[in-house]
Amino acid sequence: MIWIAGGDQSSYINFWKGTAVQTAFNARIAQGVPVGGTSAGLNVLTQFVYTARGSQGATSSQALADPFNRYLTFDRDFAAVCTLQSIIGDPHFGVRDRMGRDVALLCRVAANGWSGAPRGIAVDEATALLVPGASSASVVGTGHVHFLQAPGLPQVCATKQPLTYRDIGVARIAAGDSFNLATWTRMGEAVYSVSAEADVPGPTQPGGPAY
Repeated sequence: MIWIAGGDQSSYINFWKGTAVQTAFNARIAQGVPVGGTSAGLNVLTQFVYTARGSQGATSSQALADPFNRYLTFDRDFAAVCTLQSIIGDPHFGVRDRMGRDVALLCRVAANGWSGAPRGIAVDEATALLVPGASSASVVGTGHVHFLQAPGLPQVCATKQPLTYRDIGVARIAAGDSFNLATWTRMGEAVYSVSAEADVPGPTQPGGPAY
C-alpha cells in the first residue's frame, strides 16, 4: 500500500507533481494498490487540492472575508483516485472550525471553472473514511466525516468581498454509517444545509450552528 504522511501538502505538489514519483504513484493506484493519507496526505488525494502554498493555512474567518485571499491556493490532478474525482478534501474539520473554510474552498472550485456544483469531503481528527470499492464509503474512529454538495455557483465569490454561498448540502456520518460516493447519498446520521452570508460571521444551518 501507499501511505502519504501529514505535514505540508505544498511539498507534495512542489516536489512530486510532474515527476517520476507522481507517475509511479498513479501507476500503482491504477493497479489497485491501496492508498491513504492523513492531514496533508488527505488533501492531495482528492482531484482538487487546497495546496497551502501561503505562509500559513487559511482560517475560516479569513476565507469567508475574502475567498481570494493569499492563503487560499489551489492545484488539481495530483492523485488519480477514481472515487475522489470532482472533490476537494480537508482534514481536522471540527476541531479547527473549518466549515467556513470548506465553503470557501467550494467557492474557489466553482470560480476556477472546475465544477458548476462542487463537492467536498471534510474529515474530523481521530477519524478515517474507508473506500474499499467503487462507491461505498464508511467511517471508523471517534468523529464524523462531512460530505458537502453545493447546489450551483456561489452568489458572491469575488476578490476582497465577503463570501455569500447559500444552501450547501451537508451529509454527516459517523462510525457505523455509510455513504455512496457514486450517487452522493448517505445512510446514517444527519443531512442538512449550511449557508455563508456576507453579514454573518460563519456558515449556519437553519435554526442552528454549522456542525
